[in-house]
Amino acid sequence: MQSFVATFSRRSMLRACAAVFIVAAGAGTALAQSQPPITMAINQSPWLKSFVAMVDEYEKETGNKVELDVTPFGGLLEKIRNSVRGAQGAYDIVNVNSLWLSEVYSGGFLTPLSDVQAGYALPEGVLTYGYTTNWDASAGTFASDGALMGVPVNGNVQVLYYNTDIYAKLGLQPPKTWDELLSNAQAIQKEGEAYGFVPRAARDSIVYNFTPYLFSHDAAFFRITGPGQVDVVVNSPEALKALETYVKLATESGPPGPGNIAQGELIQLLATGKGAQAIAVIAAWGQLEDPNSSRVVGKIDAALLPAGPAGTVASSAGHWVAGIPRNVQPEKQKAALAFLDWFAAKERQVDYVRNGGVPVRGDITSADLGGEAAFRFIDAYSQNAKHAVMGLPFAQAAEASDAMALSLNRAVIGEITPAQALNRAAADLAGVLERNGFAVGKLPDL
Repeated sequence: MQSFVATFSRRSMLRACAAVFIVAAGAGTALAQSQPPITMAINQSPWLKSFVAMVDEYEKETGNKVELDVTPFGGLLEKIRNSVRGAQGAYDIVNVNSLWLSEVYSGGFLTPLSDVQAGYALPEGVLTYGYTTNWDASAGTFASDGALMGVPVNGNVQVLYYNTDIYAKLGLQPPKTWDELLSNAQAIQKEGEAYGFVPRAARDSIVYNFTPYLFSHDAAFFRITGPGQVDVVVNSPEALKALETYVKLATESGPPGPGNIAQGELIQLLATGKGAQAIAVIAAWGQLEDPNSSRVVGKIDAALLPAGPAGTVASSAGHWVAGIPRNVQPEKQKAALAFLDWFAAKERQVDYVRNGGVPVRGDITSADLGGEAAFRFIDAYSQNAKHAVMGLPFAQAAEASDAMALSLNRAVIGEITPAQALNRAAADLAGVLERNGFAVGKLPDL
C-alpha cells in the first residue's frame, strides 16, 4: 500500500523573546534560548491529534518550530530506515514503536542523549517501560545502565478493563490474581448478561497479549546469558501454567471463536457491552468513552493486571520512543532534545492527557487532572506502566513473534495442547535466534 504522508505545518507567530528550553537531570530550567526548526517522523494514530496540540503549545510558548511528517503505521519504519541510513537524515527526531526499538538501537543509528547534552538523563518521573529507553550495545539488549537513547512520547501498556455496572450487579471486586479474574469471569458468564472475559488471541496479536501472563508467572520467552548467548525458556513449567491460564480464560468464559479475536473485535465487544472484562491497551480508553462509538460510556473502569503465583505483575509495553539520529547536524540535535525535554515535563504531560494523549510519566494522578471522571483511567495506567516489560528485547522481535504466534493460537483453538504449543514455540524461537547469530541453549520439552 502506498504510504500516505501528511505534513502538519503550523504558523505560530514567532516571538522575539528567547525560548524557555531545557531541564537537565536535576539541574532545573536552564537559560532560555531559541532553537532552529526541526522535523519529526511520526505515525498517524488515534493520539496524533493530542501530540499536535502539544507541538502547537511548544511553538507558541517558545517560538521554535517543529514540523511533523505524518505517515501511517505500516510505512513509518521504512521511512525511518531510509532516513537514518542516509548521509544526511531527513528527520531530526524519529518516533520508534517499541517493537522496532531493538533494531534501531542495535544499528547504531541514534545518538545517545548524553552526547547531545553532557550528563543528560530523563527527568524524574518519566517512565522507561522496562528500560527500553536505554541500550547496552555490548549485550545487545535493553539495560538500566545502558546508554540513554530516547525519550518516550506516548505510553501504551495493557490494563484490565471491566464493566462497573456488571461488577456492581454481581458484587464483584477488581481481581488481584489470575484465579480471581477467572472466578469473576465465570460468575459473569453464568449470569448470562455478557461474556465473562474477552481474549485477544488472533495470530497477529496473541504473543503481545500473552506476555503479561507469561512474565507474571516469573517466566519469559528467553533469557540473555552473555554477549550473543541466550537460553530459550518459553517452554518452562512456569510458562505452561501461564498458557493454561490464558487458554482457560479464553475458552471457558468468552465469546465463540476466541482464536479469531484481534484488538478491533475485542474493543467492539467491550464498547457494545457484550464483553464484561478484557486485557487491552490503554489507547482503547478513548473509544470506550466516545458516545459515537460506545454504549458503555462511563461504565468501564481500568485496573492493575492480575498478579502471578508469587505476586509478580507484568504488562506488555507498546509505547513509542523518540530518538535523535546520528546523521543530523549538532544544532538540530540540540533543538530536538530541547523539544523532547520540554514535552516530558510534568505540567506538559498533564496538558497532553487533557488533550487526549497517554502520558509517559508515572507520577501523574487523578488529582493532577482535577479528579475528573473522564481521566479515571490514569491511576491504573500509571500502575501498569511501572510494570511494563518488553517480551522480546532483540532486533528480530517481529520475526520471533510471528514464529511463535501460530503455536499459541493453535492451543487456544484446541488443535494442540498448551505443552505442545510451548515446545513448538520454543523450537521456532530458537531457530530465529540461531539464524541471527545467537548461541542458543534450550530446555527439554515439556
